[in-house]
Amino acid sequence: MRVFSASIESFLGRLLVMTKRILREEFGVHVGRSRFRTADGWSWPIQLVAIDDATRVAYFDAGDCTIGIHKRLMYTAKDRVIADILRHELAHYFTHIEHHASGLEESSHGARFQATCDRYGLSSEARRASIEICRQNDLIEGELANEAVIARFQRLMSLAESDNEHESALAIVRANELMVRHNLDATALAGGDPREVEYCVRLVLPAKRGSPRLSAIAEILREFLVFPVHVKEGLEVTGTRSNVEHAEYIAAYLDRALAAAWRRARGLDPKRRLREKPFMTAAAETHVGKLRESRARLPAEDRNALVVLGKELDWAGRGIYGGSVHTTSSTYRNCRASRSLGARAGAELEIRRAVTGRGTIGLIEDR
Repeated sequence: MRVFSASIESFLGRLLVMTKRILREEFGVHVGRSRFRTADGWSWPIQLVAIDDATRVAYFDAGDCTIGIHKRLMYTAKDRVIADILRHELAHYFTHIEHHASGLEESSHGARFQATCDRYGLSSEARRASIEICRQNDLIEGELANEAVIARFQRLMSLAESDNEHESALAIVRANELMVRHNLDATALAGGDPREVEYCVRLVLPAKRGSPRLSAIAEILREFLVFPVHVKEGLEVTGTRSNVEHAEYIAAYLDRALAAAWRRARGLDPKRRLREKPFMTAAAETHVGKLRESRARLPAEDRNALVVLGKELDWAGRGIYGGSVHTTSSTYRNCRASRSLGARAGAELEIRRAVTGRGTIGLIEDR
């Protein structure tokens, strides 16, 4: 899981300086502001992210040429250890650069990786880059308040199973109010500075490609104080840990509920050619309107604080993604019947499942 905060932003800046120095002095490549160029003329990105992972403290991701470093190294590791970990992941990077076109697979620390280490004179410590990270208490440290909020969220969601239609329809609105209040309180405890809050990112809805339903889910999730981004794997969100856990649950529910609503709408008149984009857009707009009605009743001070939180989420999201954020177009060919049915579906959305947590902290492991 990628994470971000003001402290982490500073830590990543320090890592960037170290990485550029190692690339220039030890790997012998030309280094620019955010990329380096190899002898064959190819340019490659320098992308560093902080992670809070259950099984590793560092990795190189060949999919987007990113090096991930565990946030705990910011507090527990000396510069020499961090430099060796960077050398280790850069060796994976250069192994990928040299052999990615071959299409041949190999174990992560096999002969090709060892040959890269030999070529650049990496020490035995850098080849192993193995460091113990405290396994106990890391996950729950600073998260007890979040666990309490999640428990309250679960109790609230039980109302969605009520036979009382009024109680059931209000479930998601009340959940949104709970998360808004939790975030306002957390900001106050941080001295009014949201940047002191740690943000994380998680893939909440895997999807092979974008779709009108995915876009609608993203729009609704924004109201739960997360920053949704479309990536090649699906829909990711950035936010505090408790917000992200709730968003994962809500996204799964919305995916099922909106898909079912679309099937029902099409079944009402199979001969009518409904359009999914205006249907999903109207569903999202209607449901977001319900959530914002309750927010409009907050005191002016709280509404202003929510604006600040929104700006800080944007800052955290762009910090995690390096300023490159992928969104989808909202343009579509209108269909009044599709919008009408979508608005009805958005007004009827309810939540009917429970939230679970997971995870522990482990040792270094490469992807």
